[in-house]
Amino acid sequence: MDATSVDRMVQLRFRPLWLYVDQVREFCGFFARATFGADAVGERVGLVVHELVENAIRYGDERDLELCLERNGERVEISVANTTSPERASDLQEFLSDLLTLPAEQAYVRALEMAASRPAEQSGLGLARVRYEGQCDLELSVSADRVCVTARGGA
Repeated sequence: MDATSVDRMVQLRFRPLWLYVDQVREFCGFFARATFGADAVGERVGLVVHELVENAIRYGDERDLELCLERNGERVEISVANTTSPERASDLQEFLSDLLTLPAEQAYVRALEMAASRPAEQSGLGLARVRYEGQCDLELSVSADRVCVTARGGA
């Protein structure tokens, strides 16, 4: 496979239900392990998928969620798109802008410190984990009531 070819490994559309989070994580992690031939890549992809799907469920509405996992040479791209209110989309844009002002490790440490004073289900750690532990760059696109968070990283 040359460096410019893109291979769509997984494309899923499903109802945003909590009972799917772990299964989707395992499924995508398996495909990444098999495709890249590395357990570590499968673990990182699984973590990123888990955090992005969990955030989409927690902050989205109850309409369909779309997940896409692609290989581009030795890089992997994971996108999760869902619908949400304009207020939540704006909050996400602000949160991500703030998160991206710091290097990944510093943003993660700050998120850990802030999580100590929040309820567990609203820790704010997910996207910081994706950047630091998942070793991914993050991008957000918003169109009307649709948001898409994309994580890109090396295999």
